[in-house]
Amino acid sequence: MPERVQHEVGRPARASGAVVVAGMHRSGTSLVAGLLAALGVDLGRRLIPADRRNPRGYFEDAEIVEFHGRLFRALLPAAARGHVDWGWSEEAELDREGLAAFAREARELAGERARTGRPWGFKDPRASLLLDFWVGCIDQARFVLVYRQPWQVADSMQRIGRRVFLEHPSYAYRIWEHYNRCLADFYERHSARCLLLDAGRLPQELERLRLLLTVKLGLELGPAELGASYDPELFHSEGGDDPRADLVATAYPECTRLLERLDGLADISGGGTWRRRPPPRTLLGRPDPGRPVAISIVIPVHDDGVLLLDALASVERCGSRDCELILVDDGSRDPETLRILAALRGRGHFVVERENGGLSAARNTAIACARGRYVLPLDADNRLRPGFVEAAMAALASDPGLGVVYGDRQLFGALQERVAVPEFELCKMLAGNYIDACALYRRELWEQAGGYDTAMTGLEDWEFWLGAGRRGWRFRHLDLVAFDYRVRPDSLLATSLVGRARRRLMGHVLHKHVDAFHERLPAPLRALSSAACLLVPQRWQAGVRQAAAGLFWHPLWALVGPGGLLASDRRTRRALRESAES
Repeated sequence: MPERVQHEVGRPARASGAVVVAGMHRSGTSLVAGLLAALGVDLGRRLIPADRRNPRGYFEDAEIVEFHGRLFRALLPAAARGHVDWGWSEEAELDREGLAAFAREARELAGERARTGRPWGFKDPRASLLLDFWVGCIDQARFVLVYRQPWQVADSMQRIGRRVFLEHPSYAYRIWEHYNRCLADFYERHSARCLLLDAGRLPQELERLRLLLTVKLGLELGPAELGASYDPELFHSEGGDDPRADLVATAYPECTRLLERLDGLADISGGGTWRRRPPPRTLLGRPDPGRPVAISIVIPVHDDGVLLLDALASVERCGSRDCELILVDDGSRDPETLRILAALRGRGHFVVERENGGLSAARNTAIACARGRYVLPLDADNRLRPGFVEAAMAALASDPGLGVVYGDRQLFGALQERVAVPEFELCKMLAGNYIDACALYRRELWEQAGGYDTAMTGLEDWEFWLGAGRRGWRFRHLDLVAFDYRVRPDSLLATSLVGRARRRLMGHVLHKHVDAFHERLPAPLRALSSAACLLVPQRWQAGVRQAAAGLFWHPLWALVGPGGLLASDRRTRRALRESAES
């Protein structure tokens, strides 16, 4: 009977022979699907177009992706916390019994695609949760299951800048485990019809992949040169000794156990590219009292435990024997952060606890107990770049009058670009801050300032650098990227650049440094203010000077200051709005 005739009452005939590509999002499924397309596999007529997140294309059939999304929305509670579009929720499981209602539509979708007579299939990471479902809808279906190390996936998910993952970074590890457990369980039941492969191994295994597709899965493929279809610049892997692997093993041991299981099952395995071992004690814990310390790196933490893993990995890549690392738990309440901090203490990290008092107070707490002659603040959601610490320390050591050394920053998350930071000029700094806290400076500078101003619940770096410049310290810019800056919607900077909070912070800075602001008023306004001071009692003169300074600087800040209409951070604010809408 022809395939298009229904051979059961009300039930379409099942199509046959498809190859389904599945795996956790950001794990290399697009790379594998692109290789299959080059070999002649028809992956659909209407593919989702490429974009900045996947410049070579997704190779996803838009109709099947829409079908999976609709299925997940129907079979998960509407108010489920998590990421329903990916079929995952914090508190609810997918209603497997409800899948039967979607089987007829799935068979119809498959039947339409099988009629071309060509080798066909589809790719969608969401299929990872529906593998048994598709076995029931497609005869002789074959599966290419792709996995990637969890820390690499988590990094990629932050880089794409979607709001849900910027606000909930732990989702990366939790969804990774959920998806990849489905892959491992399915492969153990159906290994004869599956390939399981580590995408990070593909550069060395392209011809083996072709052989496995032909011999194990029985696909009839074209003669394409796979190397021409593969761009290694789009898919990065760290070496097996990267400290992030050990940190993830400390915080998420279940992920590394599952990764080891996948490596043991895989046809193309990532085993050997990393090592699961008892997490070693950090070399950056509190050093012995008798050993000199050159640099104290201080990281305040407030409910950012998942992101802290990236920051720590970056420090361990850059750290040296004369470096100490001090973590300050600034009153965290997030259970995930508290669990991670406890695990880090067990690994030898030095963690100071305090009641929540804000970023300035947390930095002061860390620096007060630091022993280094140089201080390097790092936010828990940012990452230090190799090479900066050594270059900055050499600059300070060679010039006693130099107080601060800084570099450029690379944005990632909601925005990706390198920010070239200009040289320090006090007059330019009065208009708004452009030097991030992540700079190496002498401890004396902090002592002279009396620490970071705890009244500054945002823009504290601006006030700190203004004070240093006014006390005569010199700054030096290095032409290199010093650190990676994470652009995310709920950051302290983002919340301090709006409304009343912004006005209060700028008013405080104006009051504290009124002499500097008044000295740089336009000459007519400065002369008028000085004349007015001669006409009022001495106790009112400071207020007159501050009022005159405010008449000029507040309108200027509204235009070009932090958060201003024409400010240099406007692209960042636009990216945050777009992230909120995506």
